[in-house]
Amino acid sequence: MDILLSNELRALYENRVANLDKQQLMPEHIHAIIDDFASRDGVTKTIIGQSFCGLPISCLSMGDGPKKVLLWTQMHGDESTATAAVLDIMHLVTAKLSSSLNANWHSLLTIHIIPMLNPDGAAAGTRENAQGIDINRDALALQTPEGKALNAVVEKIHPDFAFNLHDQKDYFRCGADGKSSTLAFLAPAFDAQKTINPARRSAMALTALMRLHANALLPAGIARYDDEFSARSFGDQITGRGISTILIESGHYPNDQYRQVARTMNVFVLLHALNMLCEESYWTTDEKLKELETTYWQISENQENKLCDLLIKDLGFAGNSYTTDIAIRKQSRFSSLTLVADIGDLHQQHGLNTFQGLGYTYDPGQSYLLNKELYLSNESYIELLKKGFSHFVGNINLIKNHSDYTVIENPKYWHDDKKMMKGLTPAGFLCKEGERKFAFVMGEILPL
Repeated sequence: MDILLSNELRALYENRVANLDKQQLMPEHIHAIIDDFASRDGVTKTIIGQSFCGLPISCLSMGDGPKKVLLWTQMHGDESTATAAVLDIMHLVTAKLSSSLNANWHSLLTIHIIPMLNPDGAAAGTRENAQGIDINRDALALQTPEGKALNAVVEKIHPDFAFNLHDQKDYFRCGADGKSSTLAFLAPAFDAQKTINPARRSAMALTALMRLHANALLPAGIARYDDEFSARSFGDQITGRGISTILIESGHYPNDQYRQVARTMNVFVLLHALNMLCEESYWTTDEKLKELETTYWQISENQENKLCDLLIKDLGFAGNSYTTDIAIRKQSRFSSLTLVADIGDLHQQHGLNTFQGLGYTYDPGQSYLLNKELYLSNESYIELLKKGFSHFVGNINLIKNHSDYTVIENPKYWHDDKKMMKGLTPAGFLCKEGERKFAFVMGEILPL
């Protein structure tokens, strides 16, 4: 993993908690790990509430210092990168494997970690809880048991610093240079005027320090999230209570499907943040806070939907009478279904993969009628593609797909006019001099 540039970061990666390198973490993946931590010296486990379906919500606490820190993850059930990260931190700290945290941290900090606020959503792989409610839009109404549990913890301990840990889509870009936002930070606003109170200023300063520590390791992959005020969101409301709150969004890194780079970088920046909270005297003077606030605003903006999975540049259509760009994205982060996201002048888009289509023309291909059982291996599927069949129609149960490719079955519309259609799965061929050179197979370009 080419991000591992320092001995410290390599040690963090190598000392991860085992078996958490998954795309989606569920309650059964972490129960035994939480119980193991609870049995270690200096760690207390508290059940702070139950989910709507009755699953326990655990909080792990360690240290007995005067400065209180609260971290929570997976309030969106399908955002589990930081869940692994905070469990890594528990392991590193309790096993005394971290060199970046003040040796006397336990007498300076009390750390509370909620490693999975939304176990029902985690089990189902959904953003929302079992009521279908987004917990992070429930800070005012408190209609969810999970939101009530978080609110009660905040009221009880009134932390000095709170870390709200999430995942974002793959398609956020860090500034204008086309790099993915692997981490995005935010010191959230607490009113529509985006007032900067002392709590928010301290959050900005600590965020700036975290970014400075991480910059040498991830120089083009750290962004600043949009600070539009959201009255229903917990981060905004908690900041309004005078608590310094920091949002961290984990994002894409090239060739890292399960976000292990973002996981390790979370561990890195959070350990350094905890260390900074042990050593506040040097960065909390008025002069230093003002300097760090300026540094905070210099972090590149997190730009949404400025990336796509596949960008095809200058592809010819209608017998090469015109050329245009095509952006293709997955329907959702965990989905294999890909759709045409945009068509036209996409010079401001960047592709996680890019294909130069100049000199190629698009051919939508033809339908293969299913009237008997069809066994598909890699070889037989490629042969059908070479013959110009780009999709299948009829009884899809007749397909026995043993190939490595997803097939397109009974598309709702088809491209008889040899265009592409936004919102539909791309299929067809890229041709040069009348010969099919490449095929679209569910968002991939397959050489023929």
